Amino acid sequence: MKNKSKVENLNNSISLFIGVRNMLADNVKDLDEFSDSIDELYNDIERLERLNTPEYQLNQLKQKYDIKARTYNQLFDAHQHNLITLWKLSKYILKQFKHFSEDEIKEYKLNDIQESIQEQSDNIKPKFIDLLKYDIKHIKD
Repeated sequence: MKNKSKVENLNNSISLFIGVRNMLADNVKDLDEFSDSIDELYNDIERLERLNTPEYQLNQLKQKYDIKARTYNQLFDAHQHNLITLWKLSKYILKQFKHFSEDEIKEYKLNDIQESIQEQSDNIKPKFIDLLKYDIKHIKD
């Protein structure tokens, strides 16, 4: 019964990890598209400045650009924090594997999953300074 509970907890954690990882992958696509629209707007502003467009119209576009740029920066910051959260979740999952014996890992065929989580954890491991910023921000909140 205890083994079944360990496996269920691990399975739930892995499912959460996969869901969050897929959500972050979608966020990367959205951030990329958002970045492209900001670049387009910047190019439009430069083009219109060369054409001596009235200042009123340029100011409207510049305000729109500033809002989009600030929004992008905030979304990117949130994405970075979510990556750290995902990394922490991966570390938690890897600790769960320590509750299994080698025989249990082989019996439940968890070797590949453990290696995959470890590899992904290594790939998304934040820099120490980013981790400190993240922890300090969450202490303040």
